[in-house]
Amino acid sequence: MIHELREYTALPGRSEALHRRFADDTLALFAELGLRVEGFWHEIGNRSRIVYLLAFPDAETAAAHWARFRADPRWLALKARTERDGPLIAEIRSTVLVTPDYARP
Repeated sequence: MIHELREYTALPGRSEALHRRFADDTLALFAELGLRVEGFWHEIGNRSRIVYLLAFPDAETAAAHWARFRADPRWLALKARTERDGPLIAEIRSTVLVTPDYARP
């Protein structure tokens, strides 16, 4: 099992639109496509920084899920619609995490 920690920084003035996109559409699409979100947060006092954690059996499965998501016509239409007035995201950071042997139950 691996986890992917994803951190998004919204462009100035675009954080609420980014939150709406996740809340109204993206999280449901993730679930439909098998992307398992284990936690979703924003920083206290800073809604422009969104952090979430996904779980995958392995790195190959993660890559396949992301490729399918990025090519999905629903995602492409949603991204185009929500970015009609310009992009929402300044930066995306992805970190793949694995539990070391000594910390496994």
